[in-house]
Amino acid sequence: MGGSRPWLYPPPSVLCSEGHLLTPCLLVPQACGPTLHRACGENMYVSGYCFLLDQSLQQLQHIPDTQPECPKHVTDIVVLIDGSGSITSVDFGKMKRFVSEIMKRFRSTDTQFALMQYSNTFKLHFDFMEYRRSRNPDRLVQGVEQLYGTTRTASAIRQVVRELFISGRGAQDEATKVLIVITDGEKYKDPLSYSDAVPEAERAGIIRYAIGVGQAFSSDTAQQELHVIASEPTNEHVFRVDSFDALQGIQSQLQEKIFAIEGTQSQSGSSFQLEMSQEGFSSLLSPMSDDGPVLGAVGAYAWSGGIYLYGSSREPSFINVSRTSTDMNDAYLGYSSQVITTNGQSSYVVGAPRYQHTGKVILFSRDTKSGKWTPRSEQLGEQIGSYFGGTLCALDLDRDGNTDLVLIGAPMYYTPLNGGLVYICRINWPTLQGQTGQAFGRFGASMSKIGDISGDGQMDMAIGAPLENDNRGALYIFHGEKGDISPQYRQRIEESLFSSRLQYFGQAVSGGTDLTGDGLPDIAVGAQGQVLLLRSRPVLRVGVSISFQPPMIPTSAFDCQGQEQLNTEVSRAGVCFTVTKSTMDSLGDSISSTIQYSLALDPRRMKIRAAFDSTGPVLRARLASLSPQLCPEDTLTPITLRLNYTLMGEPIAATSHLRPILSEDSAPVSLPFQKDCGTDGRCDDQLEISFNFSGLSTLVVGVTPELNTTVSIRNRGENSYSTTVQFFYPAALSYRRVLLLQVPQCTPGRRGRLCRWRHAAGSEQGAQHGALGKAPCPLPAPIYTVSLPPQPQLAQCNSEAETPGSKDFVKQMSERPLLDCSVATCKKIQCRIASLEMQQPLEFMINGNVSFQWVSQTQQQKVSLVSEARIEYEEEKYTQKEGFVQRQVQTVVEHAEVYNYLPIIVGSSVGGLVLLALITAALYKLGFFKRQYKQMMEDGVEGKGPGRTQSTTTGNPPASDAPKQ
Repeated sequence: MGGSRPWLYPPPSVLCSEGHLLTPCLLVPQACGPTLHRACGENMYVSGYCFLLDQSLQQLQHIPDTQPECPKHVTDIVVLIDGSGSITSVDFGKMKRFVSEIMKRFRSTDTQFALMQYSNTFKLHFDFMEYRRSRNPDRLVQGVEQLYGTTRTASAIRQVVRELFISGRGAQDEATKVLIVITDGEKYKDPLSYSDAVPEAERAGIIRYAIGVGQAFSSDTAQQELHVIASEPTNEHVFRVDSFDALQGIQSQLQEKIFAIEGTQSQSGSSFQLEMSQEGFSSLLSPMSDDGPVLGAVGAYAWSGGIYLYGSSREPSFINVSRTSTDMNDAYLGYSSQVITTNGQSSYVVGAPRYQHTGKVILFSRDTKSGKWTPRSEQLGEQIGSYFGGTLCALDLDRDGNTDLVLIGAPMYYTPLNGGLVYICRINWPTLQGQTGQAFGRFGASMSKIGDISGDGQMDMAIGAPLENDNRGALYIFHGEKGDISPQYRQRIEESLFSSRLQYFGQAVSGGTDLTGDGLPDIAVGAQGQVLLLRSRPVLRVGVSISFQPPMIPTSAFDCQGQEQLNTEVSRAGVCFTVTKSTMDSLGDSISSTIQYSLALDPRRMKIRAAFDSTGPVLRARLASLSPQLCPEDTLTPITLRLNYTLMGEPIAATSHLRPILSEDSAPVSLPFQKDCGTDGRCDDQLEISFNFSGLSTLVVGVTPELNTTVSIRNRGENSYSTTVQFFYPAALSYRRVLLLQVPQCTPGRRGRLCRWRHAAGSEQGAQHGALGKAPCPLPAPIYTVSLPPQPQLAQCNSEAETPGSKDFVKQMSERPLLDCSVATCKKIQCRIASLEMQQPLEFMINGNVSFQWVSQTQQQKVSLVSEARIEYEEEKYTQKEGFVQRQVQTVVEHAEVYNYLPIIVGSSVGGLVLLALITAALYKLGFFKRQYKQMMEDGVEGKGPGRTQSTTTGNPPASDAPKQ
């Protein structure tokens, strides 16, 4: 892109977003500001407008011609207050002050009030006509006196419906009807029920608010009565306060709810229609003469959106789907819009980026019979929050009058590497992306076709990313291809290229129109508070032709004969340039330029197979000599010659010193190798291969350190190119190295000169495959083989016959106490092992009983028991060291006799008993067991008998005969 200059237009309102959108059509640019704020009473409405500009960026037309007047939403409010005896005079005065304050809050609006008091009687204090004569709330409410009596709320509601909301009382036919009922308790002694009065108010379209005051409404029954009085939904129309002092706290809430009613003509909702339409959010100039400018209105009908068609008639047509679709709330239909043309019929593509949080694009077509615009098809977005449909761009790539592609932007589509996505609307839905690493750049926030700036006859386009580079922004240029868009951007224009500090560069973009008079399309790019005009530059196309002499590298040039360094010239390259201008402009032929170029051989190769004779970054000679530096291993793939060139255009004085730009900057060509394949150019080789293992007959894994394989290849046919040899070896072996035993070199003669076969090639490079032969194999009947895998068993053991042993074992054991199969009877067990796992041991456990009854005959106390194990294997298949095929184990067994202690125990026990009996008898004879006390008692009794005068000398002395006192 070329230079730029800003365009600023004096905004009529400080709250209008001037420069939000730029739209081209033919030679008429358009700029829109969709956020014009207007105060209508207590509400703030938002509309918009657009300007049609001329070549000098001066205003041609203002759309719409005038802003709509503020909508007149008239509201009639009746306040029905409870004057029963349950309310004290003090609380009644508080209720009067509440009514007066509510009336004051609507003083500057088109709202009129009426006041009625009820108990068992009804009194109208003032109606709507009296309110219009005197709008002083204090004076109107001050003279209200309390009625006292019972509470007949249902009868009072019917009285209001029939006698107040009528034209005779000043009620207006188009006004919104509101009834506010204030009561302190349930109805009492009312002849009517709510089922008689409430449906009548519902049919009259009256919105009812119920305010319950006091503790009487603490019960569920009383609260249910408030819900019966109020309109649906009752949670939005019922207020309950504990006392009349708390009425002041609900004034603002009640005011907000009534103001919400004023914002719409619907009597059952709280949404807007056209008050917040913001027409001009998107804009285009339709090529259809009957339609004229098309303005998107995203805020219409509760932000469901739509578009305005400003045709020949003064009143615009409004197109939307909110009346037929119930899920379009907050969809922002009209956020973007484009016109597409097919076979002379035009349709409108309109984006709704907030539809169900994923976005949607709708195609509108006109019915040929009724002339009405109806939705014909739609496309939904993929990612939540991606803003799918936020931008649209219709492209006619080949300029045949029919739209080829529709690009749909999703500027908030997020991936960890890229922010923003552009969908190309066709069958396979490809996408476009900006620079990697700009995750929050909002690529696709703006799009526009910009004409053919590359001069290839295809329509190009520009895509904005206003949040890239820390909100400074960037603009991407994509070139059109035949029936498509190039997936890679050709230019990225950053904010840093301009002298002024910009924010959100790329927020809006428009192009395809010549605004500078040079015949080249220009691009207008919007930033915050500015519009920049970017000029396109003349495009020069360079034709390049490269020729080689000779056209193929001869075989003699790479006949190395064992040499590594070669300096032979193999070819000469001739380069020719032709410069032409590809863009259509009014600058004539007064364009001059300078070309610098460089040549590179075998780029991106580790080993360069050829080089130029002369060196230097830039070659200015017409002919360049090519010679190989090293003996090339790859003689199948052609040598690539890449030509990189730059064009420096001279400044054009007539265009403020614009410089021409180059369309392409490189051209690759290839120089093939000559193949000696005969006159037909096809090489039919006859390869023979033989190999041996260098005299090794047996390979023992783990024992044989290396396995050397010698491979020999012979060709008995024409030259063979890109021949490969593949080795397949078991996993137990590991590859070490390959040694070239014979250096490839060319031998005399025409056949078999090339022997290099280290370069790999696939079948696409001419490899031939064949079969050695074919023979028929008759199959009389189908054969089905069913095999069941056996259970895996590592070893199977069988017991063989016993050995007889020796008959004279006593003599042999006395000479050598070793028990083996030459002496005793042995049993031989043989186990066949199916397979052995590496580094996994295999254990055998043999259990049995050994009898030693015969050992006493040998007079030996210790005997050595010999166990033997032997490994037998197929020596032709396996190898094993001799020391590991047989093992013997000697187990020393000692014969120990068990001593019998029973006779000793019995003899000791009997002897002890006899000794005890003898000792007892001796003691008895000695009187050891005789009792002395019994004898003494007997002696004492005998002394007291007749004729006995003496006393015993033992025992107690006799009692004395002392006199009594």
